[in-house]
Amino acid sequence: MNVNHLIGLPWGFATGEVDCLKLAAMAQREISGIDVPLEHWPYNAEDYERRSRDIAAVLEQIGERIKAPRTGSVLLMRFAPYYHLGTFVSETEFLHVPRGGTSRLTRYSLPYRRITVGIYRIKEVRLW
Repeated sequence: MNVNHLIGLPWGFATGEVDCLKLAAMAQREISGIDVPLEHWPYNAEDYERRSRDIAAVLEQIGERIKAPRTGSVLLMRFAPYYHLGTFVSETEFLHVPRGGTSRLTRYSLPYRRITVGIYRIKEVRLW
């Protein structure tokens, strides 16, 4: 598994940019070989807040909640008013893209643990 090409991507919705959902889908493909069909779940900058709330419901459908991080598991965090996703690349680091920043690896430390809603292992993917 090599996610180096997923580090340093700018946040956004234009060509060549990623948001946390798109990055998580790319990481799932790279780490777990699972394709998440984002084209069936369209959204843009204008409805990003509303659609980010859908993420939690979708994760309950396609994922299994687990207690501890594993490589490839998806991290759901709450940054009010948005939800935010990351993908664990190890038991201690996750890949994510903060709003307005670039994609990066971040240590799963106390500040992130406090806002964690759940950790999920993707088990199956159906159309969003």
